[in-house]
Amino acid sequence: MIWSIAWRNVWRNKSRSIIMIVAIALGLIAGVFATAFMQGAVDARIESATHSELAHLQVHAPNFRDNNETELYMTGAKELTGKIEEISDVKAASFRLIAEPFIMAAHGTGGGKMLGVVPEQEKLVTDIAQKLVDGTYLEKTSRMPPVLIGEKLSKKLKLKVGSKMNVQMVDINGDLSSKGYRVGGIFKTVNTGFDESTFFVVYSDLQKQLGLPDDVAHEIAMICENGDEVDVVKPEVQNLAGNNIVQTWKELSPEMSILTESMDQYMYIFILIILLGLCFGIINTMLMAVLERVKEIGMLMAVGMNKRKIFWMIMLESVMLTLSGGIVGVVLGSLITRFFETRPIDVSAFSEGLEKYGYATQIYTSLQNEMLVTITILVIVTGMISAVYPARKALKLNPAEATRTE
Repeated sequence: MIWSIAWRNVWRNKSRSIIMIVAIALGLIAGVFATAFMQGAVDARIESATHSELAHLQVHAPNFRDNNETELYMTGAKELTGKIEEISDVKAASFRLIAEPFIMAAHGTGGGKMLGVVPEQEKLVTDIAQKLVDGTYLEKTSRMPPVLIGEKLSKKLKLKVGSKMNVQMVDINGDLSSKGYRVGGIFKTVNTGFDESTFFVVYSDLQKQLGLPDDVAHEIAMICENGDEVDVVKPEVQNLAGNNIVQTWKELSPEMSILTESMDQYMYIFILIILLGLCFGIINTMLMAVLERVKEIGMLMAVGMNKRKIFWMIMLESVMLTLSGGIVGVVLGSLITRFFETRPIDVSAFSEGLEKYGYATQIYTSLQNEMLVTITILVIVTGMISAVYPARKALKLNPAEATRTE
């Protein structure tokens, strides 16, 4: 009986109820969409970091990442890489050499991180080969060894495919080594910082310039079949790596780890802010409904309806009002989000700022079912909390006085 009375009471003032339902729905549509948009942006950043920059896991010699010293290399790189690739959850692995050279070109100088890679292996671990905007992927087209550079660096030093650049670095013996390279290709990722500071050469060319022995590596990078498996794969790789250090992408990039771990908190805070605003709107609406029905509530008390039933009647009215708008908002927000899961949102107007921090300019929304369930529960809780004050206001009415109210 109370359920039917509460539902009829919701629609006694149709205009006010519809306005409130629309406000709740619009707030939740915005909340669901914004949450999915932020999650999509983070997912794209993780995708870029793991498939273009870091891979899922890396192996290094002890202390190498502290100062990148050339002599801190791993021996038996080919054998270890082969064993790692045999792990069921590992999709591919690639061994690399790393140097921090000083480069000179006709229009300027620069520095960064040079990776000596085996092209056939590297193509399976990173997607740099798919990011080419000009030239080829480390294919030798002249007597000079090829180098693959980022578009940002090419613009900075005014380099193009076929341009020459001189690369200087300290070799294994502590001597200054200088070697000429020819730009064979130019790539572009979503991270302009990476593009400006990272360049690739063939493993054997960097090995000769550094004066290193055969079958050594400073780094072994690997990609997993599923990015969620890295914590499971890490112990298996560590067993093979011995005293060498195995790290996941989260350990290699602490800022990315913080970003992923804190994103859920940011999204909940955002949703709670929206629900807090709706809470005050619901309180205002229900309080007006109670004050308009003072005489009616007094008569219900006078004919024997106890205060507990009055309390639950008003609580149910608030929950029904909130759920009506909440369900519409969650459903419409989900449909809009699903639409943009396959059609990217173009934010290229902010490309300069986004790419500086490695974020894509085309973002696909990403909405988890767990988040929808959480939002629905929060909507119900918001409705119940919003009804407490109006319901308590009704309980304080004196039946005799209320029935005389005009």
